[in-house]
Amino acid sequence: MFKYIPLLTACCLASCMVGPDFQRPANDLPASWAAAKPPHSTDQDLRSWWRIFGDPQLNRLVSTSLNNNPDMKVALLRIREARERLRISQASLLPSADASAGWSLSPDRGFRSSTSQDFTLGASTSWELDLFGGNRRSIEAYRASLMSTEASACAVRTSLLADVATAYFNWITACEQLRIAREQLEIQRGTLTIAEKRHTAGFAPRLDVEQATSSVAATESHIPALIAQVASAKNQLSVLLGTYNSRMELTMPKATVFEKTPVVPVGLPSELLRRRPDVIAAEADLHTAVANVGVAVADLYPRFSLTGSVSGRGNDFAQLFRENNNAWSLGGNLVQPLFQGGALRANVRAQQAAAEQAAETYRKTLITAVSEVEEALIDYGNYTSQMPYLQKENEANKEAFRISMESYQGGETEFLNVITAQNSWLSSEESLVTMRQNIRKAIVQLARALGGGW
Repeated sequence: MFKYIPLLTACCLASCMVGPDFQRPANDLPASWAAAKPPHSTDQDLRSWWRIFGDPQLNRLVSTSLNNNPDMKVALLRIREARERLRISQASLLPSADASAGWSLSPDRGFRSSTSQDFTLGASTSWELDLFGGNRRSIEAYRASLMSTEASACAVRTSLLADVATAYFNWITACEQLRIAREQLEIQRGTLTIAEKRHTAGFAPRLDVEQATSSVAATESHIPALIAQVASAKNQLSVLLGTYNSRMELTMPKATVFEKTPVVPVGLPSELLRRRPDVIAAEADLHTAVANVGVAVADLYPRFSLTGSVSGRGNDFAQLFRENNNAWSLGGNLVQPLFQGGALRANVRAQQAAAEQAAETYRKTLITAVSEVEEALIDYGNYTSQMPYLQKENEANKEAFRISMESYQGGETEFLNVITAQNSWLSSEESLVTMRQNIRKAIVQLARALGGGW
C-alpha cells in the first residue's frame, strides 16, 4: 500500500481549497500628517528611539526591562506556544501510524498443569485526505494566529519601553521638584532671617516676620509629599524592570540630559502599516478569521480517509514473522454530513460574521493609530512652542525677586512685594519642570504611536 502514498499525496495537494482567500484590506490612510510636517524617518531611527535622549542610565533601564519584565517573558512564551500549535495543525496533513505489541499467558482448557502463551504484533495507519482544504485552511489560520501573537509581543515591547521611559522621567521630574522646593526653602529661610533682623532693628513691622514664617512653613509642609512622589516613581519603575525597589540604584542625570528636547523623525502615515504592532496584529487576526470561514465551509463537504493495518500472531515470538500467521488490510472511509440541524451552515455564517468583525477592528485600529500620532504631534508642537516663553518668564521672575529683595533691604519697598516676587519665581520654576516633563512624555507617546522600539 505504501507505494501509492506519493500518488495520493499529489492528489491531495492538487485538490481544491474551499472558502474565501485572504486579501489584504484596502486602507484610506492620509498622505501626510495634519498636525505638522515632521522629518522622514527610517526603521533604525525608531528601533532605538530612547537613545535620542543621550542618557546612559535610561539605556541601561531599557535593557534591564527587556530581560526581566514578566509581561515581556510571558509574551515570548506565548509565541513559543503558538509555534507549537501550528506544528500540531500541520500534522493533520500527514498520515498517522500506531504500533502495538502484546503477550499473554493462560492455562490450557482441561489441563490445569499446563499453560499457553500468545504473542501479538501489529501496526496500523490512517490518513485523512484533505480534498477540500479544511485542514489546510486550519493551518493557514494557525499560521496567521502565530503572526498575530508575534505582533502582540512586539506591542508589549513597544508599550514596555514607553512605560519605562515615562516612569523614569516621572522620577526625574519628582527629583527636580524636590530640589527646587529645597532650594526655595533655603532662600525663604534667608528672607526670614533678614525680616527678623530688620524687625529687631525697628525698620520692619512684625507682619513681615509672620509672612516670611508662613512662606517657610508652607514650603516645609510640601517637601514630605515630594519625597513620597520620588519614592513612588522609583517603585513604579522597579515593577517595570521586574525587580524590587531596594535593589535598584538610580542617580540623577546631568542637567544637559534631562533638559534636552530631541526631535523624533516621524515619517509618513503609510509606514504605520509595517511599524505599528497592533496594526500588524489586527491584520493577522483578520487573516485568521477569513481562514476559519474556509474551515467551516469545508465541514459541509465529504471527508475521505484511508486506513491500513498489518498484524501477526503466534504461540512464540518466532511465529510472528511467518507468512501464514500474518494479516493485513487496506480500506477507505467516506463520511458526508447529511443532517446536523443546520449547525454546519450556522457555523459558516458565524465565522463570516467574525471575519466582518475583524475587518472593522482592523479599520478602527488604523484610525486609532493615525489619531494617536496626530495627538502626540499636537502635544509636542504645543509644548515646545511654550518652552521659550516659560524660560523667559522664569528669568524675569528670578530677577524681579532679586530686585525686590535689594529694595526691601534698602527700605524702598514693602515686604509683600518680596513675597509676591518669590512666589512667582517658585511658580515659574515648577512650570519649567512640568513643561520639560510634558515634552518628554509627548516624545515618548509619539515614539509609541509610531510603533517604535521593535
